[in-house]
Amino acid sequence: MKGELQTNSDSVEKSNPETQRETKKHERWYWLDWLRVLAMGTIFLYHCGRPFIHIEWHIMNPEPDMLFTLANGFVTGWIMPLFFVISGIATYFSLAKRSPKQFATSRLKRLMIPFIVGLFVVLPVHRYYSAVFKGYFSGSFVDYLFWEYFIGDFPFDINISPTYFAGSNQGTYLWYIFWLFIFSLLPVHFFKWLRKEENRSKISKLAAVCNRRGGVFLLAIPLIIVNVAAIPPYFVFPTGYGGWKLPPYLVFFILAYILASNSQFLQSIDKNKIPAFILGIFTSIIIIMLFVMVGIEDIAIENFYLLISVIWAFNGWCWVVTILGFGRKLLNFNNRFLKTSNEFVLPFYILHETVITAVAFYVVGLNLIVMGKYLIIILASFAIISLLLAPIGQINQLRFLFGMKLKKKT
Repeated sequence: MKGELQTNSDSVEKSNPETQRETKKHERWYWLDWLRVLAMGTIFLYHCGRPFIHIEWHIMNPEPDMLFTLANGFVTGWIMPLFFVISGIATYFSLAKRSPKQFATSRLKRLMIPFIVGLFVVLPVHRYYSAVFKGYFSGSFVDYLFWEYFIGDFPFDINISPTYFAGSNQGTYLWYIFWLFIFSLLPVHFFKWLRKEENRSKISKLAAVCNRRGGVFLLAIPLIIVNVAAIPPYFVFPTGYGGWKLPPYLVFFILAYILASNSQFLQSIDKNKIPAFILGIFTSIIIIMLFVMVGIEDIAIENFYLLISVIWAFNGWCWVVTILGFGRKLLNFNNRFLKTSNEFVLPFYILHETVITAVAFYVVGLNLIVMGKYLIIILASFAIISLLLAPIGQINQLRFLFGMKLKKKT
């Protein structure tokens, strides 16, 4: 998002051509901007469909739909990993022109301030509609805000317990922004260490190994290991954070930074995008079959834990490689729509699920077929978000609060 979701390669430090072949000074990866915008569009459609699946959500349709459930499960396998990969690549370029201290300051402004705004201004609306729908609160929004939200329903745990990382109670859907900030800071000195000349040769050796047919899949090994090692009850799967456990997201983030550091990694992605696509389809079918045969509540425990943890992690990596590969091939161009939409990704993210929840609250009870309700939620939610974004884009104080660059005064 803006900052992590928007920072790109406007300028990149000079480097040894033997070890750093991908980027040139002032080069911008428009395909990455397109993937950022398309990922945001996907997560919007994904959340618009959440009331209709078989897994409990904030607002639920009276009758779940199997087609929506399967589509939702498929997207869950790669959408949030893709967000962290985009952010990890963007971090590579952001650190090229900043010290660790400058980078931390930038992340604080671009991520934590919008997170706090979302937590205190936007999210109460989301939680109010969810509370009323589920029947554990009745009354006005004002009553909820002052007597429930900040007392009993505040969506951020301060008292860290051994199972703190088992649920995404760090801002409901805003957990992504919070943990992106944490993940940006945790490996920053390691990233700077990798940029040293003597260490770039090590990355080049790894890149050379990966730049073979099938080599890019070797990078899935640490992802699989971490996904298996992050066991319940400390990490919940498959619900947890966007359908994933938290530690694998950090691995995606770090791997993405490494991918951006040498052109041979991206060449390997180009070579392996079709095999990755085939393997992604194959592993997705296996996962769906396991969900159907075993049940989503039981698939991640006992005898199935190791199997699903390995397949789930490898499946996510395959789809990320597929999307990066085809994105680089088909989306490396710029236009006015991209420039505008890319700028609004973060404020759109902050607003989108709250608006969807509020709209769905009134729509799920209508006497319509599921697809009719889904289309109404999409159209109404997008219209409301667009209206809210209009003043945010024009007023510098609001741009600052929502993580956007300030407009220059004319």
